[in-house]
Amino acid sequence: MPEGPSLDMVGDGSSSGQPALRRCDNPWKPNAQHGQSEVYRRMLGILNRVTQQSLGIFLEQARELPLSDPTHLPHILSLLLEKSQDEPMFAPIYARLCRNLAASAGIQRDLTTACKDHFMENYQQLLHYNNIFEGPISSQLIHEEILARKRFIGHMKFMSELHKVGVVPGDQVAAMAETLLEHGDDRSFEGLCRLLSFSGLSLSRTHEELVDRCCSYLEVCLAGGSLNPRLRFLTQDILDLRNNGWRPQEGNRILPPPGRNVRG
Repeated sequence: MPEGPSLDMVGDGSSSGQPALRRCDNPWKPNAQHGQSEVYRRMLGILNRVTQQSLGIFLEQARELPLSDPTHLPHILSLLLEKSQDEPMFAPIYARLCRNLAASAGIQRDLTTACKDHFMENYQQLLHYNNIFEGPISSQLIHEEILARKRFIGHMKFMSELHKVGVVPGDQVAAMAETLLEHGDDRSFEGLCRLLSFSGLSLSRTHEELVDRCCSYLEVCLAGGSLNPRLRFLTQDILDLRNNGWRPQEGNRILPPPGRNVRG
């Protein structure tokens, strides 16, 4: 068979009679310091496979990684926060993993700072929907808002679990509650209810006055009759939970935020 025409990829095309293909001034290159790095991929694999039973095995593998290296640390912290908020059912396992890594790799301060910044970033994004929803609403917009709310609540769940294992101080969890108390919108109100369901018991031991203020605020809002049915039921569940010493009554449970928990 006759050979096909050849293309001059870089030259002026005069040798083949074909038009030359011009190189892009800024060609795509793999990001070796983020998703393409070996450290990032190995940590992602650990988070995807770790379970309560295999925690010890994967903890040893994680300890072999240079997590405190400034080249990798920001991306590893971002990975931990993203995975934990998207998969809140695994938050207790991720928190135990972080507790051991924080001690062995010396990253506790970096982790707590990243958690604080991530909370404010997610919260500001959620508050943005208060203004957006005043205009035309599409199904895509509703989906995006539900996802943002789910991720925000997932992050609070992770921070509550980090507090339980001693990584995040109680003052940092209390500061989240104070922030949510400052706003009177429905999204902040739900966030406060969810935070109390996660950390009401521990906060009542160290910040009793704050918990009393939060619950008084819930009672006033519930009595005012302005809450939508979903928030009204959620508020009653939180108040019942408090009256029972922050221990769920048999047969009762706080409903999870909307969305699916899919691990991957």
